[in-house]
Amino acid sequence: MDILWTQSQQQAIKKISDNRITAMFNTLAVETQVNDLQPLLGFDFFQNIVQNPTGEWNKKLLDGGTYTYNDVTYFYSGLITVLCYFFKARWIAQSNEFDTFVGMVEKNLDDSNALQIGAIKNRINSVKKTAFKYWEECKKFIIANSSEFPYSKLNPLNTNICSVEKRKAYYL
Repeated sequence: MDILWTQSQQQAIKKISDNRITAMFNTLAVETQVNDLQPLLGFDFFQNIVQNPTGEWNKKLLDGGTYTYNDVTYFYSGLITVLCYFFKARWIAQSNEFDTFVGMVEKNLDDSNALQIGAIKNRINSVKKTAFKYWEECKKFIIANSSEFPYSKLNPLNTNICSVEKRKAYYL
């Protein structure tokens, strides 16, 4: 599966530890797209964007920018920003885990303390909340330009069964 954003875009929008992102970026990026973005877009729209990210309107949705609706100009951050925040939440959830020959371990250093699970969950939820705020901007862009997004489950003319599923937000 093609990844819709780059590691450098991730670092510019929502930075991850430089010394570990390279090893995990592709795996977590695919997980982020499938588990976080696909439910928001619906299967058909997700497939369309992944298979055609450089199409004019898909690119506008990914990159963000401005649009005019009812004579008012709006700014939206774009799906890449949404993906970067969801990626950060996944990173927080998995960043202290290491798979070793003896099983999963958590690194512990003498001069640092691991965050308690409650603090980690709060941080994940905070980052996800921001991701959903950016998603709301994208959603309004899609609705305002629904004729350009025929696969969107937000398009009232779309009757494809794969696109009418309901979205649920899950928090830890």
